[in-house]
Amino acid sequence: MPAVVRGGRRQADKAAETPKAPGGAKPAGKGGGRARGAARKGAKPAGKYQVIGSVAVPTEVTAWFAVLMVLALLTVILATGNRAQTLGGAVVSFADHRISSLGINVQNVRLEGVVNTDPAWSDITKALDVHRGDPLALMDLNAVQKSVENVGWVKQATVRRQFPDLLVVTIVQRPRLAVWQYQGKDTVIDDQGQVIPEAHAVNFLNLPLVVGEGANESAADILELMNARPALMQKTYALVRVNTRRWDIHLKNGAIIKLPALNQDQAMSRLDMLMGQHRVLDQGFAEIDLLDPNALQVVPLDSHSAAQSAPSL
Repeated sequence: MPAVVRGGRRQADKAAETPKAPGGAKPAGKGGGRARGAARKGAKPAGKYQVIGSVAVPTEVTAWFAVLMVLALLTVILATGNRAQTLGGAVVSFADHRISSLGINVQNVRLEGVVNTDPAWSDITKALDVHRGDPLALMDLNAVQKSVENVGWVKQATVRRQFPDLLVVTIVQRPRLAVWQYQGKDTVIDDQGQVIPEAHAVNFLNLPLVVGEGANESAADILELMNARPALMQKTYALVRVNTRRWDIHLKNGAIIKLPALNQDQAMSRLDMLMGQHRVLDQGFAEIDLLDPNALQVVPLDSHSAAQSAPSL
């Protein structure tokens, strides 16, 4: 808030006739007048404001604040055994509440990076634990940041003050990559394979489904390949991790595409060619085996027990 100076330009005092003192006493001489003028010049007019930072504080209040601070300091020194730590905390708390009483306190909190319709909103606001009227000037912003970052939705948080009464919290959320199904439990994971505890999988049916032990740790790589193929992704029901080594793609029509443990990108490129040139997904195969880079094994829907060999492609 810009500093405001009360009143306009100081004008020169007009010369005025000095009244005679009662009983014919002569007015004070020039020396006395200069002394009184100097005293008047050095004194601050009533109601004059000092500017501290961006907040105008009355001079009298500032003086009382200093006196009370010293008294509090001495009291804590005499009363505590663990003097350094307790002294610091008491002084900070005292100063913060005194400044708060002058109007520097929380009246609004602005969350950036999350909206009130987002499922993360409620958990983040609870973690903030900031209330209207809380002291703002000496608030421990690191403590607020850590509290917010303990929420599973949050990857990173930045907290800053905006005087006189606003606390701004900027949130970077953990991306919701997929729903991970393992041991009969569905959880939402981020791009690092970490579970977001507060996220309920039933609310994220639009996310890809990855299944099996270790599927969470390898989901980002396979989903990068799948997302580059939206037509295939649209036909996919789930990605199943097999023996923590490789993936099976389960399609919505019940077909399974088997990918090798190594060179998945090459196998996917081969599948692209089979889809484009031979419409392999439309041929009624129950399985499309891409484990061998030199041969294609397919199983028709009407004969799951007998595998047919196709020429190398």
